[in-house]
Amino acid sequence: MTREGARGVEHPARGEEVDRERRWSGATLIGALETAVAHFEPHVTAVNALNVFPVPDGDTGTNMFLTIQAAVREAQRLNHGSQARADEVLAGAAHGALMGARGNSGVILYQILAGIAESCQGAAHLDGRVLAAGLRRAADLAYRAVVNPVEGTMLTVIRAAAEAAEIAAAKDSSLSTVLAAALDTAEDTVRRTPELLDILRQAGVVDAGGQGLAILLAGLQRFAEGTTLSIPSDETVPVSTAPAAEMDFLDHLDELHDAEEFGYCTNFLLTGDNLPVEEVRRRITELGTSAVVVGDKTMLKIHVHSEHPGTILEIALGYGELHQVRIDNMTAQTRALLEDRHAAHPTAVAPSPADTTDIALVAVASGDGLTEALRGMGATAVVPGGPTVNPSTEEILRVIAALPQRQVILLPNDSNVIPTARQVERLTDRTIRVVPSRSVPQGISALAAFNFDSDLEENVASMTEALGMVRSLALTRATRSAEIDGVRVEQGQFIGLLDDRLRAGGEDPVEVVLAVLAEADPDQAELLTVFVGEPASPDLAGRVAEAIGDAYPNLTIEVAAGDQPHYDLIIALE
Repeated sequence: MTREGARGVEHPARGEEVDRERRWSGATLIGALETAVAHFEPHVTAVNALNVFPVPDGDTGTNMFLTIQAAVREAQRLNHGSQARADEVLAGAAHGALMGARGNSGVILYQILAGIAESCQGAAHLDGRVLAAGLRRAADLAYRAVVNPVEGTMLTVIRAAAEAAEIAAAKDSSLSTVLAAALDTAEDTVRRTPELLDILRQAGVVDAGGQGLAILLAGLQRFAEGTTLSIPSDETVPVSTAPAAEMDFLDHLDELHDAEEFGYCTNFLLTGDNLPVEEVRRRITELGTSAVVVGDKTMLKIHVHSEHPGTILEIALGYGELHQVRIDNMTAQTRALLEDRHAAHPTAVAPSPADTTDIALVAVASGDGLTEALRGMGATAVVPGGPTVNPSTEEILRVIAALPQRQVILLPNDSNVIPTARQVERLTDRTIRVVPSRSVPQGISALAAFNFDSDLEENVASMTEALGMVRSLALTRATRSAEIDGVRVEQGQFIGLLDDRLRAGGEDPVEVVLAVLAEADPDQAELLTVFVGEPASPDLAGRVAEAIGDAYPNLTIEVAAGDQPHYDLIIALE
């Protein structure tokens, strides 16, 4: 089911085949990871299509691909040629996955790599027994990362694969044998996920994250059996850049910084034995602003803004070796970005009142209208993202690093972004709190509860409570035919969701909206706000507003441009 290949097949010599069947050095491990990425790439669309709900945000395949791609890029950057150690490569891959993790599946995939890396510490080669122990540790970390673990998901698949690997490793320590056992069990477990999770059975699909994991294991197994798949450098290893057009914080730089305060953006890797992580973090923070220090006792990634980068590098040298040093003149860089931003958005969004408070409010959303609405409610900055375009940990950190506030409240506004947002909490020296908003309407409700006179914890409590004060409705089209919770929809029909659950489907969008609204207890509400998305027909919002007004005359109805992709309408009922 997952063993068909990609492109770029090479046939290594027999001696190399035998060695890669038994164990992998660091250099060989990089080849294995590259093959796993190349094997996964053709399956991205198919994994995306396994989304439980037939809505256009089934992005598990994309999230996993981008996460493992980030892991391989980091492993490649740390490659020391033929002398590379397996533990070094795995540590680098885990760190890369952490920084590039997207969505639930990406965060769990990071935990899996972190578990394998932890078990491989001190090992120059990865063999079957080390891998089996790593998969066991990976399963433990993955379950721990999820607040309410659910069986029939990616978690079940990694646990079952780990158990099979342990049994196989007890008899034969070769990687090929252990991987084959893990893969066979993973594939069998994926097939059984609908038996374990009823929502999958109703949707007629297997678990997307579990399928993605099986595909990655298949790629590793193919490598162990002698197949090498190359990664085209211009396709699957892109340069990660953030276009100025999407950098909303550029719109209010004048209010956040004086021109002379930009200084130099200094980035480098610090490696050593038993690095004093907290001491390094404290000293770097004292020497500059927007400091981010992440990693472990063997490798730290450091980012800091300073007028004197040479001083920072000199102090860092006292702890270990420097790699990949990069120093950018931010004054010149920002000038160019502002020019690009202005060209893309001639009318900039004005800074919100929250820009001048001690607490920054950072939200996630896609669409100029939704972004403007969030800013109008007090969001300090908006990270581009949402359904199908989940922001990575690094992208959220980049926006936070550009803000002057030391306390930050994050509003993910999407259930798939919440795990990524929680990773941010531990990757910066700033105080981060996540208010787990699952939709833009919830995010707006939370922003309305913010009190400038309250402290961080009081605001987090009141904003979290406000999430329950709004119902979130959405109208989109079914990407495939399905029956969920007794609701049958055909591909291409309009479907209506209430708080992320499918509630109605049909050919008439107005009837679908009214059917969903009827389940949201509208007689007890006072205000209904309709955000119009990119796919909506020109007259849709007017027709929907008129029909709702006729059915519920006591409701105050507001219509605003949301410009969100994929969803014709997003509706907030409060």
